[in-house]
Amino acid sequence: MSRYATPVLMLLVTALGSSALVPHAYAGEVEKAEHVRVSEEMRKLAQRNAWSAVEAQFQKLIVLQSSGEVLTMQELTLGIQAAQNLGDITAARSRLSQAVRIDATPEFVQQLADIDANYGHVKIAYDQRYGADRTIVAKVPPFAPDQRASIAIANNIVAAEQDYDGLLPTGDYSVGTHEFTIAAGKDTGSVTVSPGSGESKAFEFAWVGPRATVGVAVLTAGALNSAGSSADAGLQATSFGGLGARLGVGVDMGLTRHVGLLAEVGYHDLFGAARYDGEVTESADSTAVKGNSIHMGYGWLAASFRFGKLWAAAGPIWGIGGGSVTGADGYCVANPSDASCVDSAGLGEQNAPYQRLSGRIMAGGGAASVSYALFDAGSFSGAATLEGGAQTDSYRLYPWGQVALTLAPQSKSD
Repeated sequence: MSRYATPVLMLLVTALGSSALVPHAYAGEVEKAEHVRVSEEMRKLAQRNAWSAVEAQFQKLIVLQSSGEVLTMQELTLGIQAAQNLGDITAARSRLSQAVRIDATPEFVQQLADIDANYGHVKIAYDQRYGADRTIVAKVPPFAPDQRASIAIANNIVAAEQDYDGLLPTGDYSVGTHEFTIAAGKDTGSVTVSPGSGESKAFEFAWVGPRATVGVAVLTAGALNSAGSSADAGLQATSFGGLGARLGVGVDMGLTRHVGLLAEVGYHDLFGAARYDGEVTESADSTAVKGNSIHMGYGWLAASFRFGKLWAAAGPIWGIGGGSVTGADGYCVANPSDASCVDSAGLGEQNAPYQRLSGRIMAGGGAASVSYALFDAGSFSGAATLEGGAQTDSYRLYPWGQVALTLAPQSKSD
């Protein structure tokens, strides 16, 4: 081995080791600077007795603590004061216990003893079937402001359809017909609130209200199938397509948190240039070519789904309407003398591109949509929607797609 190999390897290892340490050191400096900033902001807010804001800053310190930062006694004291002033005695006791482990000052020890002399621990679990009043009621309401505040905090938690696990002032309590007692410094254990007689949860829609969708759509009438090209079909229009407006209104109902039912009626139109065999039909000397148009009403019944801001719906759809198309196709164009094609006599293939046909369309099929909620407007949410489907009148397929804005009722859990 070369005599230079060992020094070179040592330099390489040193360089790699140094570069690996730089990001870690930098990350620690960033967290330390953030710790100083948050601590100073919390101190200023405490001077103004802005305890809600102090608590918000203390939560940031807890996050920094999980990254290795160490809370000072001054910061922990402010966290204790914030919890006490807000009535969150459960958090206050937890922080006092941490402070006593660090520095068992007489003040901290006395505050901890005062809490244990006036509060006890309980876990209240609500059965999902329970639909009666969830409010935690003290049979003898406490006089002390912090004790009243602690009960209010507990009720705010259960009002959000959550269980409660924390401290309550000593005394007798009830939730609906369920009763329990909180003893000073004791753990009452778990209290399960389940349905009793007449307390089963009444059905409630997860969301319900009118729904409207409006946008721009493209619709295509495909080539005739074998049934449409038969003598029994008579004279038929060539394939066509175009752009148009599509709008629908209906009712959207959430049967569960994620699954619902949508019923919608609406209008769909189409306007497009006359085309034949893929080419735009030009006007002849004696024939002015008119464009194609369709006007159709529809009804859609769908299962709807919601997962946060993402919505979806799918189900059968039925449309009925009419229109006018330039261009004929099918059996009668090639066989105008056939007895079943009496309306096509003398048509001929050279005149087929200019033949004007009007008629009624009745087509059934399926449709689906995907939406993403973008904003709230009162009790409604606005969403961007992609919708599409395909219908058939047994002679051809009518696929379509739409880009739209949807306004629908908000989910009650949002």
